[in-house]
Parts: sequence; C-alpha cells; structure tokens
Amino acid sequence: MTRELRSSGQSDRTAIFSKDTKIEIIIPTLNEERTLGKLIENIRSSVLPLKASTLVIDGGSTDRTLDICERENVRYIIQKGKGKGSAMREAVEQSDADIVVFIDGDGTYSPSDLESLLEPLLNDQADMVVGSRIAEKREKGSISTFNTIGNKLFNRTINFALKSSITDSLSGYRALYRKTFKDLVLFSDSFEIEVEMTVEALAKGYRVVEVPISYGIRQGSKTKLDPLGDGIKIGRTLLFILMNVNPLKFFGVISLAFFVAGLFPGALVLYEKITTGNIVSIPSVVFSSLLFVTGTISIVVGMVSELVVRSRRRLEHLINRKYER
Repeated sequence: MTRELRSSGQSDRTAIFSKDTKIEIIIPTLNEERTLGKLIENIRSSVLPLKASTLVIDGGSTDRTLDICERENVRYIIQKGKGKGSAMREAVEQSDADIVVFIDGDGTYSPSDLESLLEPLLNDQADMVVGSRIAEKREKGSISTFNTIGNKLFNRTINFALKSSITDSLSGYRALYRKTFKDLVLFSDSFEIEVEMTVEALAKGYRVVEVPISYGIRQGSKTKLDPLGDGIKIGRTLLFILMNVNPLKFFGVISLAFFVAGLFPGALVLYEKITTGNIVSIPSVVFSSLLFVTGTISIVVGMVSELVVRSRRRLEHLINRKYER
C-alpha cells in the first residue's frame, strides 16, 4: 500500500541514519548540455539533511554534456549498454551510497524537492519514495494528454492488481535504499524501468511512499519519449509483471470477460429451446460453448500460475533466510 507524505520540517530527520550515511544523486543523460549545468548547480544549492554526491551516467552524448561534468567537477561514467533502464542499473553498480536518488537531466524535475524525497527514507518511513507529478501542481503542457491517459491506465491496473494507491507509476524522480534497488528484479532497458520498479517494490512488500513534486516543461532538446512506442513497451512490461505477481487475479479477469461474452449467445440458445422446443441457432451454440470453455481454461491457467508463483516465493524466502544466517 502506498502513502502520500508532505514535508514536516527539519525535526528528527536523521533519527535513523548517522551523519556518515551516503546519498548519491544519479543523473542519466543523453545530450543534456542545455540543462545539466543548471541542474547540478541547483542540486548543490539545495538544503539537504545530509551531504550528497552526484553521479552522471551518460548514454553516449555527442554534445558538451561530458564537458559540463568536468567543468562542474562531477563524477561521470560512460554507459556500456543502451537505454535509461540499463543506465540506472549500471550507475547503482558503480555507487557505494546507502541511498540513491534518480533524477532526469532535462530540467523537468526540481532539486528543491530532494529534501521531501529523502525525508521518509531517513526517518525509516519508506523503502522507496516516488515523486508524484499528479499530486502537485505541474507546469501546463509538461505532460501530454496521451501520456496522462496512459499513466492513469497503468496506475489503475497496478492498484487493482496489488491493492495499492499509486498515482504516478511512471515518475522518473525517486529515491530508495541501494540495497532495495539491488533486491528488485529489473530487466527493462528503456523508460519502462520506472513502472517495473514500482510493481516490483510493491510485490515484494516494500514500503512505497509518494510525495508531491513540481514538474516543468522539458528545456532545450526534444523529449526522447515515443508516446506510442514507449507506451506499448511499458504496457507489455506491465502485463508480464502482473502475470508474474498476481496471476490468479490477472487470468480471473480474462476468464470473467469470456464468461460474460458467452452469456448473450448462450441466453439466445436457451430462449429458443424454451419457446420453440428446438435449437435453430447452431452457430450460437458453438460460439457460446467456445467462450465458456476458454473462460474455464483461463481460470485453470490462473490457478496453476498462482501455485507456481507462490512456490517460487516460498523458495526465495527460504534461500534468503539461509543467506541471512
């Protein structure tokens, strides 16, 4: 279950972690020369509860992005793979921080919200904190209508499957313990990494908290998002994750849809039999039977898949307990 928190001031912010707690702000970049310098400057001027370092992971920029990193004396690494998801995983492997924060380099997210993202982690109120663009005012035109509809659809699907209350599963501004990130099973190489992180964390029982953040229009370069192409990728990833997390509910919905669809032709056949004593609409009989059989197969597949998933979780639990000892 997700919760929404608002900043509550400076009190008790470092009650859980000591002053030696390491925080690293990770910025995946690709041709961000127009916004990166200002972003780094704003991060440094932010009032944070603990000292934080900055790590830029670059996906092969052809502009002055890396020159800006050198000028600002910021550590950077060159990404080996391709895509934002791959960049985030590589960056975490190169980090030794206790807490990692992901922020885009295009200037849409504000470093002034860093404090709000870190507070629940430092007070041990969350395992992952997501900056929700939906819960706060955002600049007009910063999110297209198509992306807003897609985000709502993904959020409702996740909330239905996992009984959560997520409002922004696609947010790229989030903070979490590095050990939490490394425990998540993440395969996505592109922008679908965010929704994968959200679902994985919820499925594993981690405390996912949302805090309201501001969101602005992308500055400088054009967006790298392909609304249709990336939307299909995210949707496909979400479906496969949900099939793996809650298969009984997933296939149960499909089964219900087939049963409901079979009611009309089935009712037509039954009406003919009652009123005339004969069944004339043979195609309706066949069609209705196929729908009911398919619905039955779907629920059986869901039950078998649920058994497999629960057995796998028990096995993972036993393995984790063995290593903890």
